[in-house]
Amino acid sequence: MKKIIFSVFLICAFSISLFGWGFSVHRLIARTAIERLGGKALDYFFPLENEIAMYSTYPDEHQDFEPGTAHFMEIDFYAEPPFDNLRSKIENYMQTYGEAIGRGHGYAPWAIDKYYHLLIEDIATNSPDVPKIAGILAHFASDINMPLHATVNFEGQMTGQSGIHGLWESAIVDKHFDASMILPTKISTVTDIINASLENSKTAWYYAQSLLEIDRSEKALFERLSKDSLVSSISYENMLWDSTKWIATIQITRSVEFVSTLFQMAYNESKNYVPKAEFRPNVVILKISSQGNDQYVAIKNAGDQSVNLKGWKISSGEGKYFVFENDLLIEPGHYVLVHSGPDAKGLIWSKSEIWDPQGKAQLFDPEGNMVFELTY
Repeated sequence: MKKIIFSVFLICAFSISLFGWGFSVHRLIARTAIERLGGKALDYFFPLENEIAMYSTYPDEHQDFEPGTAHFMEIDFYAEPPFDNLRSKIENYMQTYGEAIGRGHGYAPWAIDKYYHLLIEDIATNSPDVPKIAGILAHFASDINMPLHATVNFEGQMTGQSGIHGLWESAIVDKHFDASMILPTKISTVTDIINASLENSKTAWYYAQSLLEIDRSEKALFERLSKDSLVSSISYENMLWDSTKWIATIQITRSVEFVSTLFQMAYNESKNYVPKAEFRPNVVILKISSQGNDQYVAIKNAGDQSVNLKGWKISSGEGKYFVFENDLLIEPGHYVLVHSGPDAKGLIWSKSEIWDPQGKAQLFDPEGNMVFELTY
């Protein structure tokens, strides 16, 4: 129960930790990641570089298009170092307590996986949305490496360091970091995007602990020095930057490498993209029972996938309709009965008789297309 209460609190407070790297760093990561691609992938992405860089800040500028919890993953809520079996613990927690509460602690790895596969499809189909999807993917793949996105202590609120998140990411890193600080990178192959993202999150968590420890130490030193009139001009921002720029360098480099890898893989995989076959539900009218005071129509799922009947409509052929107004999942091979008549029970169309001894019944999908007709 304590975990649930704490989760609800964090869902309300997550906006504090919404932003990862600052705008200029996000754009720098996207540009550098593209410029470090090779071969045909570079030829493909380079002309789109400006657009992709612009869209790399889209998730921070349009927080309504994807929940803010897509930006981070507070792994220390689910497990303790060294975070063994982290993915299963996260997924088990969501199943136990509900996805909304679980996602209150972030689901960046799943967001990265989602936009990675969208990018593959968009490249394969020559979609005009490629720059937007690539920019969004770059954003989340960069955010997973931001140290304070990996811990429930994202704002230093648990250790008396409130404000460290915004101070470090915007006033310090975004202000001081430049392209010359990015280390060499290499493009690798990732077999599981979610697992790779979680591994990045684990690394980010350890750097978060170093960052918070350095901040505590530097604050104590700054307070001592600031009492000395000879050093009154010292800026705490500069002090913390000098002590932590190595963390920014490593993690921003990791961001560039991860984004490059995802772009390269998406381009390569797009060549093997096979469009998913359009799913067409196979729902039929199995039987009409017009006898007695409890008439019924039997609707069967004759396909091989589950179908939600919400929005489907039955017609008696005489201007009388029954609409499935609520969610009703019907499994393959199963059927549902819709009753009518004075003694009707279960799912009731009407207490009046609907079906004549002989007639015609029609079934319509949610788009209004007649998909089946039965003369009885």
